[in-house]
Amino acid sequence: MKNSFSNVRNGFILNMAIGAVCVCSLRVEAETGTPSPFDLGRPQDVGARAMALAGSYSAVAEDASALYYNAAGLSGIKKHEWQLSLERNALTGIDRAVGYPSLNTEQVDFRVQSLAYVLPIPTVRGGLTFAFGYSRPRSFSDVIGYGDSLAATRGAYAYDASGTLDQYRVGMGIDLAPDVAFGLALGYLSGSENIQIHDGVQSQYLRSYGGLNIEPSLMIKFTPRSKVGISIVAWEHIFKLDETYQTATGAPLETQYRLEHPMQAKAGWSYQGDSYLLAADLRFNAWSQYKFGFHDAAALTQADYRDESVFSIGGEKFIAPWNLTLRGGYAYGNSPDRSFTSTYGSHRFTAGAGLLASNAMSLDFAYSYAFWGQTGEGLVLDNREQKGMLSVAYRY
Repeated sequence: MKNSFSNVRNGFILNMAIGAVCVCSLRVEAETGTPSPFDLGRPQDVGARAMALAGSYSAVAEDASALYYNAAGLSGIKKHEWQLSLERNALTGIDRAVGYPSLNTEQVDFRVQSLAYVLPIPTVRGGLTFAFGYSRPRSFSDVIGYGDSLAATRGAYAYDASGTLDQYRVGMGIDLAPDVAFGLALGYLSGSENIQIHDGVQSQYLRSYGGLNIEPSLMIKFTPRSKVGISIVAWEHIFKLDETYQTATGAPLETQYRLEHPMQAKAGWSYQGDSYLLAADLRFNAWSQYKFGFHDAAALTQADYRDESVFSIGGEKFIAPWNLTLRGGYAYGNSPDRSFTSTYGSHRFTAGAGLLASNAMSLDFAYSYAFWGQTGEGLVLDNREQKGMLSVAYRY
């Protein structure tokens, strides 16, 4: 039986490793694309522990946030759990038109980032766990402001985008074998985006989203201390995008669209030492295959995006006398947007701490600092983003 299981496990590992290599090396060139009128937004962390590890959580996923990072990790949770995360975000744009002084603009937001409940099911052997939750996996926050030759008559140009793509999710994790777990998450997407533009005339875009996605995943234990996690958003479809455009003096113009998102994948590795944890993740989004069009269009148009890759590493150290865990991480990602040229990709540094307040209660705090730059159309855009997150978990 042991040799038989070993063959099965090795088969799983080989197939998923080949799949991961194919996913990570996939760089399908888009057909002649059209600039999309919609923003992809930026990915967000779910849970303070995952944020403190810079998102390196696909092969950790041992609390309620596994519902978002890797549902297969749910199978290892043996207690009921409630988890709530609150986030404060401050985004600063340091922008200028070439030949003119820089102008700083800022956007600050405070919100519930996630809420999840984990329900373990007693089984004779292995693990079976369900989870239900709400999260905000992507943010539309963006600010641009600059002065130029027209500023004396129209004022400074200002662009302010806010809102999130929200997700209501149900998922399950089950042990297929002692060292292999399978997970599946189903999500309903909603949310809204509000864009305010001042360019001599005040105008705004209001967008509301609705869609569905399916994400299968695996968690494979190589050794008692080392794990690999893999998940793929096999299908995501935005079947509803209602947009209203209005100027200060004009009547509102309403249009309906639909979007097709391409495959998105995550692969991670973790190593659990006696009092420390090391983890790394690689996330790939094939945005070059993103399509959009009118709601009743027979065919959709392929948008002109680049594929996106994000690499992250993180670690934590448990300090036994105080039931305290210290964490840190780093992530780097490229920009998928072709509207501007990326002068440098997104660099993100994170830190945090976790405290076991009791056998049932834990508190986690994380801080994230990110920066990235873009140029184009005679503009130089520099961005800074600071985020703080607090997660409270209760297990019984």
